[in-house]
This record gives sequence, structure tokens and C-alpha cells, in this order.
Amino acid sequence: MKRLIFTAAILAFAASAHAQTYKETFDTNSLEWTECAYKSSTGSAVIDKGVMTVKSKGELKGLGALASAAGGKSVKMRENTFFETHCYAPLDIREPFEIDAKVNIKQLAEDRLVGMVFNYRDGGNFYCFTFNDQFVQFRRYGDNQLIGSVSQGIKWQGKRKADMEWTLVSDGDALVFKIDGAAILTIRYMPLEYSGFGFYTFGNQELVVDEVEFRQ
Repeated sequence: MKRLIFTAAILAFAASAHAQTYKETFDTNSLEWTECAYKSSTGSAVIDKGVMTVKSKGELKGLGALASAAGGKSVKMRENTFFETHCYAPLDIREPFEIDAKVNIKQLAEDRLVGMVFNYRDGGNFYCFTFNDQFVQFRRYGDNQLIGSVSQGIKWQGKRKADMEWTLVSDGDALVFKIDGAAILTIRYMPLEYSGFGFYTFGNQELVVDEVEFRQ
């Protein structure tokens, strides 16, 4: 019995020693997030005073349309209104991991999207979980083309909070996107190849990221 207890203790210690956590507090740009401080046609991303602020531009006219999972409506938006910033996460994406982010959203609205990008290789090849006040969506881009998506409606309980905690979980078989601890969309059998991770805004949206924690 003592040998079994001793062996279990060794295994538990090995597992805890292997676990890694890295917290990005934006006191410095330690992970080399892509910053864009100048006024571009699509938006900006700036690290200052311990937060990262991501802004995109947009309005309800022009080219492009985004189909809503809630009611099947199509929301017209300018073609180039999204903006993203990314880093290369301190993770082995072939192994299970979890990423938590504490954020503040300017406003949830039908014509604005906000969310996470991951499996990011470059601006035309990545995955993303995004949402607005009506639906959440997983999108997969390859060679600057949308090559797959999954959507479902959201019913927000009570007042829509501007302060949120987002979580991305990968267990090897499924990708789970959570908001304030509640899973809102799960995608299965979607392989990961790249450690690029970041944030995405679409339309006239502002996102403030207070901290990001990477756990493995």
C-alpha cells in the first residue's frame, strides 16, 4: 500500500511539474503582439497602461454581408471593417491547453463582432470564435477565403455585461469557447497547426484586454 501511495505521489508531482502557466498583463509587450497605433482604414491595436485596446471601424452600409444565426437575417457591413492583433502563444498546441482572457467590450450589437483568433498562420489563414448580441460563430479561413463556419444563436441572461472572461479550451478532440465559464460553442475534430493567437473585432467595435493567461 505504501508503495502504491508513493508511486501516486510521484506521478502527481510529475504532472504538476509539467504544467505551465504564463500570464500576459500587458505591462510590457513580452509576447510581441502586433501593434498598430496609426489611424488605418480598418483599425488599431495599442498596448498602454497595462491593457491592450483593439479598435475596428465599420458602419451599416457598403459591401459585404454577415448572415445571423438568430432569425437568418443578413447584416450588411463594409467589406474591410475587421481588425485583428496576435502573438505566438507560449504553448504546444499539439497538447491540451486553456487560454483565459479578461476583457471589456464597448458594446454588444447586431452590426459588431468581437472574439478570439487562433491557429493563426497569417492574415489569410486562421480560425476564430466571434459573437455579437444574437449569435456566436466559429469560422475557418484559408488563403484569404472563408472555408467553413458553424453558427448558433445566443440568449443572454439579464443585462449584457461589458466585462467578460473568455476561455478557449482544447482537449485534443474538441475546441470549446466559453464566456464567463459557460460553454457557448464546441467544435470537434478541427486540427491545430499554429500557435498564433489573438483578438478580433469587426464593425465599429472596441475591445480592451486586461490580461491573458495561457495554461498547459
